[in-house]
Amino acid sequence: MKKIINFIVLLLVTNFISCTSNDSIDQTITEADLLGLWEVSELYTENGTTGIYFNGQSISGAYSAIGSDFDMTALFEENPNNFYTSGNFTFNGTISFLNEQFTTQQVVDAIPSFISPASWSLQDNTITLSNADETILSSIVYFNNDTLRLKSAINENILDQLDAAQVQQLNSVLNLSIDSLTVNTDVYITLTK
Repeated sequence: MKKIINFIVLLLVTNFISCTSNDSIDQTITEADLLGLWEVSELYTENGTTGIYFNGQSISGAYSAIGSDFDMTALFEENPNNFYTSGNFTFNGTISFLNEQFTTQQVVDAIPSFISPASWSLQDNTITLSNADETILSSIVYFNNDTLRLKSAINENILDQLDAAQVQQLNSVLNLSIDSLTVNTDVYITLTK
């Protein structure tokens, strides 16, 4: 089961954002508010669940994660609007299946690793990050001049993102042929100046 945790943590980090939430704040954020270098100071999840589906059956579980040991920055540039992250932090994930709890730690060196660097835009307090392969939306749920909190949701089958060797390893760990592996969670990241 520890290998399952490692797969899920890796995929959550690399697939950090997949859709926007309905949360909003009462003020309108401008592009000028975002510009500059920010420190990544917090990462956590809420309302996390996982599911493994096989032969018409499923195993459900709870998922949570929190970051620590932050030494990472995020940079919003303009003309052109580019977004970069650099540095690292430790990602601490916990998954619970069948009354057992499993934890893992992983050093992360990009948020999200598959899209930084990216172009960015802001509309209605939603930040859009894009590159040739992916578009990511994240809503701003808190802002003052020196703190920016983003909320994103992951709600997807991540089994197809594993390579054949990883799928085979996962199937052997569970002693099952897995049809899908889902992750559903809200991810919060706080940036500070």
